[in-house]
Amino acid sequence: MADAMPYLTIGCQAVVAVTFARSCAAKAAGRDAFADFRRWLSGALRVPAALAAPVAAGAVIAEAAAAAALLVPPLVPIGFLAAVLLLAVFTVAVVSMIRRRVRVPCRCFGAGRRPPGVPHAVRNLVLLTAASIGAVTALAGDGPPPADAAAALAALAGAAAALLLIDLEEIIDLVRPLAVTSEESP
Repeated sequence: MADAMPYLTIGCQAVVAVTFARSCAAKAAGRDAFADFRRWLSGALRVPAALAAPVAAGAVIAEAAAAAALLVPPLVPIGFLAAVLLLAVFTVAVVSMIRRRVRVPCRCFGAGRRPPGVPHAVRNLVLLTAASIGAVTALAGDGPPPADAAAALAALAGAAAALLLIDLEEIIDLVRPLAVTSEESP
């Protein structure tokens, strides 16, 4: 089991870093994207208008910093710990919006189509679990990360998992049964 820990760490690094990088990029894609995120914070999360811009900037900076730290070997444990903290806050925010029945589409990855729901909470819990496992394995690890084909495969698997989590809404739409209206039924 100890031999697999560096690869588990690498996979967790990839899933969390890719997800945070995509989330950060969507929010900082331009003035309009950032303004939409800031307005969403005020409306959906009830952040006071005077604090929305600094909170929005803080979220973008924190995601970027955590993603970057996960790519620098000496900073990996700090990156994971930052990710755990951020994901805990994001998960609480999503659950709060679900409980308040917020109907505004989620802005986690830019312009979402669905309001916060169970898939958003599950995605955040999966990411929180990956960040937590990564933190434990990174802190327990000794020595530099391996640089072999298995490490590349672990990174690729983590990146693929991140892409699936990022596009979870679309994947759910693909597998969700189509609603048939009474006019369409035989």
